Amino acid sequence: MTKLTIIGTGMIGTSLGLAIKKAGYKDLEIVGTDRDRGNSNKAQSMGALDRTSGNLMDAVEGAMVVIIATPLMAMKGVMEIIGQGLEEGCLVTDTGRAKGVVMEWAAEFLPKHASFVGGDPIVLQRGSGPEAADASLFEGRPYCVIPGPHARQDAVRGLVDFVQGIGAIDHFMEVEEHDSFAGAVHNLPLLLSAALVGCTSKSPSWDDIAQVASSSFGEMTRMVEADIKVNRDTIFCNETGTVAWIDAFIRELYEIRQTLTADSEKKLEDIDEIFARASDVRGKWLAGTVMTESRAALERAKIAPSGGGIMNIFTGDKEARNRVFGWGGDRMRGRDFKE
Repeated sequence: MTKLTIIGTGMIGTSLGLAIKKAGYKDLEIVGTDRDRGNSNKAQSMGALDRTSGNLMDAVEGAMVVIIATPLMAMKGVMEIIGQGLEEGCLVTDTGRAKGVVMEWAAEFLPKHASFVGGDPIVLQRGSGPEAADASLFEGRPYCVIPGPHARQDAVRGLVDFVQGIGAIDHFMEVEEHDSFAGAVHNLPLLLSAALVGCTSKSPSWDDIAQVASSSFGEMTRMVEADIKVNRDTIFCNETGTVAWIDAFIRELYEIRQTLTADSEKKLEDIDEIFARASDVRGKWLAGTVMTESRAALERAKIAPSGGGIMNIFTGDKEARNRVFGWGGDRMRGRDFKE
């Protein structure tokens, strides 16, 4: 039986377990571990895990796939601990929203006989903890695949099969590109939400302002309700990309300010154009019709799946395992992949 370990059983980690179970893979044991044993026990009771472990080294021993789904700042310590216990040929991946620092930690702490391929599932659902998990969370959603500089192609191909196996769409990105884009569409909205609360609540008239704040204020500021430490870590681990987009937003906001203060007969038309363009762009994004030339080029350059599918990788097909993950050879001779 092949072993897959999920480290961190919050919404994402538990959802991954549920999605794998939903796919109906056989001869696969899913082991979960979490610093909060209540989370891992809950994930198991929900059917996302076959068993739990309270020890990281025990959790990864013999595992051929390890998914690190912890908060970002915890990943460094996790890698430092599990590095010495990873199986040869093991595929290690993560679900973090920043990739530059994670790649650095992987290069420093993970052994060369294991292969790290970064991952970032892009989901629409908000929430935290195993209670918020959903087996369908990744279906039809992009799943960023970010190969490290020394990642083996067979390991990258293995993650592609995994991503497709849970119904997601593999989307290849470079490390710098990923972190820049995450700064734009994840970190910047977080900071704008906090800044809006900050600038209004610091007014001497805040008591009165609060009385007339409508649903639009609530919608724009609800992101500050998310886990503070998670938000802090995501921004802290991607300072460069985030600051660049803060500067870009300031320039955009200043142009709007210039439009509002201009002595122009076209002011109303210019304001209409600002909203019309924004509405058009947002509509295309919601409809999934945004496709730039650069993205099209990336899609054409994607590494194709192995052909045998993730089912063969996980269900005891030794030839598929050897092809996709590079397992086998003299070291594996005589083993039946059982715990």
